Amino acid sequence: MDVTVTKVQPPVERALIVGSGSIGVRHRSVLEGLGVDVRMLSRRPGVGDFVDVVEAVGSFGPGYAVVATEPDDHVGALDRLAGAGFTGRVLVEKPFAERTVEDPSDRFDWVGVGYNLRFHPAVLALRTAIAGQRVLSVQGRVGQYLPDWRPGRDYRETVTAGPAGGVLPELSHELDLVAWMVGPTIVLQGWAVRSGELDIQREDLALCVLGLPDGGLASLELNCLDRQPTRRLTIATEERTVELDLMRGLVTCGDQVLYDRHVGRNETFAAMHRSAISDGKGVCSPSEAIAVVQQIEQLRSGPVTESTVSRAGDIGLWPGADGRDGG
Repeated sequence: MDVTVTKVQPPVERALIVGSGSIGVRHRSVLEGLGVDVRMLSRRPGVGDFVDVVEAVGSFGPGYAVVATEPDDHVGALDRLAGAGFTGRVLVEKPFAERTVEDPSDRFDWVGVGYNLRFHPAVLALRTAIAGQRVLSVQGRVGQYLPDWRPGRDYRETVTAGPAGGVLPELSHELDLVAWMVGPTIVLQGWAVRSGELDIQREDLALCVLGLPDGGLASLELNCLDRQPTRRLTIATEERTVELDLMRGLVTCGDQVLYDRHVGRNETFAAMHRSAISDGKGVCSPSEAIAVVQQIEQLRSGPVTESTVSRAGDIGLWPGADGRDGG
């Protein structure tokens, strides 16, 4: 159950949601809960409050916009907002784009990207626990069975199953979180497969190894296959090993409990929006989000293959960051 959030009086009193899918509906609900006057722009007549962006910007006069269309339309949506005369604050849903693009920050008062897990209290507790320490290793696993992601919808008709989807962009939070907590990372190696369990056009299982700033390594698994939702990070420093179970809201260091509280999904969105409509502190920047897009491109630079357990040799190996072929 989502936690009730306290209403605030943000400096940006009118918000325009661009996109009427499930994530756009969530953004609208959260912002209305914060006391913001919200309207929705949708290309589908009768779904949103506006169909035309020029009319939405001109007649409603929003100071804040949230781009929640498909990833391959994010840049186009920003172009349309700017073309309609909007110059205010913008939050773009993750991933920032389908491929590497230019930073659009100079076209608006402020631009951020919606990696809301940065605002999860358990993530913040983990970040605090390792602050100022040399990180030696990170291990992460995130997975959830794709047909369960959006109850009531055929997963085969969602963006995740289409050509702009795949597990890498959909679960790219971990790529962002590791860099945010530890420092800039580089792709060293990676593998991606379509397991055959799902009717999906891109990868449903990915493994990657990242190089950390102080010479350590991070290994991450991202999948759309886990029947029991999982989201865990273990970080080892010179001083301690800290474990995060995000599904439980639990952070531990040995026998010591550093944080233990279930956090509703809307709570992280509300905290992110509070920052986005004020000083932007802690929100992922376009340059950071573009770095994630570049890593996804690197990880996809080799073929994504069909694979089964009995054909493990068919798994596609991505080249490393130094350009050498894996094998």
